[in-house]
Amino acid sequence: MRSVIELINIKNMKKHLLFAAFMLFATASLFAQKTEKTVIIREGSNGDEKVTIVQKIFKSELHQTLPDLYYGKLNLYSGPFGPEAHMPLRSSSFEWGTYNQHTIFMEKSGHFGMAWGLGISNSYNYFSHDRVLRLDEEGKAYLQSLNAYSSEEGNGPVNNLAHRSFLRYWSLRLPVLMQVQWDIDGTPLAIAAGVEAEWRFGVRSFARYGGSKHLVTNSLDYNPVGLNALFSIAGDDGIIFARFGLTDFFSVKDSWNDFSDMYQMTIGFGFNFD
Repeated sequence: MRSVIELINIKNMKKHLLFAAFMLFATASLFAQKTEKTVIIREGSNGDEKVTIVQKIFKSELHQTLPDLYYGKLNLYSGPFGPEAHMPLRSSSFEWGTYNQHTIFMEKSGHFGMAWGLGISNSYNYFSHDRVLRLDEEGKAYLQSLNAYSSEEGNGPVNNLAHRSFLRYWSLRLPVLMQVQWDIDGTPLAIAAGVEAEWRFGVRSFARYGGSKHLVTNSLDYNPVGLNALFSIAGDDGIIFARFGLTDFFSVKDSWNDFSDMYQMTIGFGFNFD
């Protein structure tokens, strides 16, 4: 059981991380650098040379380190102040999504810069050991055997192999990344790291058995806004990335809640189609 002081410290840390991410994005946007290019056009007119100077202002683009389309494997892990993981997931848990990346600035050598992006994803956390996530009479989340849940719903025990239960949700994502990149024999290589704000919605627990999908609950006590650490390495068209939650997924109502300090982790790969 954690003390009240520990809970207060955790909440203060979340506020500081979210504020730092906002200030990082605002400051980078304010000081975004632009590059000037001069184009000289020479035209002959009656033997005289006419010189026209045209100035163009453009923003240099970093190599893309956020994928246009990606697939990742999911896990929920326990934080440093939390209990051992109480939410076992199947290896089939996954997430798919897409990003749209934009350059904030790139320094003159083209090897360093900052980027931001907008993304959307859909996540499926499949529970192992034939368990289902539901709420008790007091509104607290807990895991129950799928057989017991099916029997309580008047459907009898689950006897076929097609049953499964899962937690599904959508996320809107706003990453801000520092990036270094090189051009190796004409092939780009880029490494990026940064933070990502996440807004979760449509969080629902489902159970599938008897040939149909059943909504268990859409009233889970979760945190709609989260902050993640994001790392990626990109080649010509492929990207490998890892995302680690810095704020807990579920809201903490009671210090003994088994689902306090549970963080989402994703490791995946994606593609760019430019």
